Amino acid sequence: MRSSRVAFWGVTACLLLGFAVTGYQGFLGSLVGYWAGFGYTIWVYRDTLISSELDIHNAIRHMRRNFLSRLGVVTLIVAAVGRFQRGWLPGLALGIAVGLIISFITVAIQRNHLERGEEKNG
Repeated sequence: MRSSRVAFWGVTACLLLGFAVTGYQGFLGSLVGYWAGFGYTIWVYRDTLISSELDIHNAIRHMRRNFLSRLGVVTLIVAAVGRFQRGWLPGLALGIAVGLIISFITVAIQRNHLERGEEKNG
């Protein structure tokens, strides 16, 4: 999970630096979206690992229930940002997309390294 932490904090630092340099508050929406997207992918990965150890009926029920939970959390984040900081919505959408893509890439790389039998980085 070391590369996931590096990706998480690296992009967070870049977004905060972009906010500090430009003063554009939309980067804060991107930061919230990035955290949401990154957390969503890690949550899906963890639930998939748990479900892979269950029988098919319980695994489907578990994934369905957790899908609705994840969807509810993302909807809550979008609704809260839309309610209190409407100007952050474009940055939030971009941040969620970037968070999903970067976290998916880091999880895929980690999974690929584990399948090849390489040592885990922390």
